[in-house]
Amino acid sequence: MSDVRETVFEGDHAHVMPATAAHLTTFAVLAVLAVAALAVGFSDLGSSKLMASLAIAAVQTAVVGYFFMELKQGDSLTWLCVGAAGFWLTILFVFLLTDYVTRHYAVI
Repeated sequence: MSDVRETVFEGDHAHVMPATAAHLTTFAVLAVLAVAALAVGFSDLGSSKLMASLAIAAVQTAVVGYFFMELKQGDSLTWLCVGAAGFWLTILFVFLLTDYVTRHYAVI
């Protein structure tokens, strides 16, 4: 008798799931946020236009990550990687904004 075990590949169990109500709701939320981003882009909000656009983009990113990338079923290592990415992205933005804010342009 040989002790041969069958190899199971990841693709062997793949199947296409139909769109559920949660997927359609997530798509609707993203569509509404895209329309909101478009409205903010054409509005005259002055200096708060950038903050509104960044807030909408952050919400869209969170929705895509949490629902479409299935982070809600992710284990602790996946959430650690997401947190590390967010931490480093925050550091990069802080350095970028520090450089931008501290520059003094000569007025001619």
